[in-house]
Order: sequence, then structure tokens, then C-alpha cells
Amino acid sequence: MCGACGDRTVLDWARPFLAGLPARMAVARAVAGLTGAAAPRVSGRAGGWLVSAPTGRQTVCTGLTELLAAVRPWLPVPAPFDADRASGRVVVPPPETRRGVLVRVDPSAPELGAELAEIDTGADADHPGVADGPDPGAGLEPAEVLLVPDPAAARRAVLRLATPPWSSRVFLAGLDGVDQPWAARPTEVTCDNPEQVADLLVWVEHARQAGRLDDTPLRLRSPLDEVSRLDVELRAGHVVRARALSSAGVVIGGALSSPSARPGVIARA
Repeated sequence: MCGACGDRTVLDWARPFLAGLPARMAVARAVAGLTGAAAPRVSGRAGGWLVSAPTGRQTVCTGLTELLAAVRPWLPVPAPFDADRASGRVVVPPPETRRGVLVRVDPSAPELGAELAEIDTGADADHPGVADGPDPGAGLEPAEVLLVPDPAAARRAVLRLATPPWSSRVFLAGLDGVDQPWAARPTEVTCDNPEQVADLLVWVEHARQAGRLDDTPLRLRSPLDEVSRLDVELRAGHVVRARALSSAGVVIGGALSSPSARPGVIARA
């Protein structure tokens, strides 16, 4: 664990991609491909998965993070992604309702405490910790800008934004002014077959829970269908962005989004 939230299974970042039974069955096949014959049997069901151990014990899991935690004793040490696996497709998420946040280091910004509180960025011009985001006319994705005084505060802010309740309202759009390994340009892991996306999500959650991505930024790229593609980024052991883009780069959907989510809420001291 990275120590930010104390539990890697709190956030089910992959839920929007696994909303249908076929997607959950694909995940069950992907898990079986990693665990082997001696592991519990995983079966997709309405709302999640059923993990059945040889002893007869059964565990109901409602999210990918829960599922990987349940089978963790039977998982091998994380290896590079096996591009030969193709367990099945996932779901293209519903339209994104959250706002992007660019975390930027500015030594003149207010100090961040260990606990971050919510603020409404709708009045960003009147708040010293929030600035205008990138200009949409410049070809950059619109985003609120959260100003932090130093890299340590940037890491705290990023981890808090990646956990509830903020993760249901915002996602990390980018970092500026942080020269540390966790904030470096992410390594990309890609596949070109939508039938491999379930394997890709299972693989990255396995590596994440094993602590292999605490200091290794990672970006997942893959087509989801003929017109949309996967856009997932991990930093400091957390999923900071999980959504779908159209082939033209337009946001389609994202993790933990809902029609009632209130956009434009980020965190600062």
C-alpha cells in the first residue's frame, strides 16, 4: 500500500467498464487465466462475481478491486502484460460528467495540510488555490487548475482526488512542475484488440494491488470498439483517470461517473 488511503480495494475504478454480464464473464475468464486450476472458481453474475473455493466457501465481489483482493493468494507475481490473452470485451462507459483537474506546483500557493477539504471551483477566480485551466481554443483539454506549494503537496492532492468522494466528481487531467518518478511521463501499455481489454484491466489491478505501480506511472490504451478507446492512467499506485475517448479524442465516458455527480469540485486545504 502507498499509505494514502490505507486500502487498495476502496475504489472500484473499473465499474463503468464492467456494467454488463458479458464483460464480467470476460473478467472471470481473465482471472482464471492468471490463477490456474488450483484457484477458486470465479463466475460472473448480476452485480459482480461469485468466488467459489474448493472448500465450498463462497465470496461475493461487487467490483474488480474486491475480486482481485479475493483471489490474491492464488495470483502469481505480476509479470508483463501478456498480449496473447483475449478473454473478451468490456463495456463503453456512459458519457463523462466529471471535470478534469490539472495539479500545478506554485511556491506561492497556500500550504496543503494532511487532510484536504472540498471546495467549489465554480468561483475559481476568487480562490487563491484555484486558477483558470488550459484554453480550449489552444487544443488542450479544459481543466480546473489546483495550485499546490510543492511536489509533496501535489502527491497528496493527486491521491485525494483519486479517492471518494472526489473521484466521483473529478479526474486528474495532468501535472505541472513536479520532477519526481511518480509524476514522470507514463509508460504506455497498449493492445490493439478489444477482446483483450478485460485481460488488461485485470492485469493492471493485479499489479496495482501488489504495489508494483507505486512509483511507476502507467497509461493503458486500447480500442473498446470501432469508435471508442480506453484511456486509463495510474500514478502513485492509484487510478487517477479511467474513461473512454472517441477515435477523434473526444471524451465519451469515465470511471465512477453518474448523471447526478456535481462537476467542478476539487480539493485543497
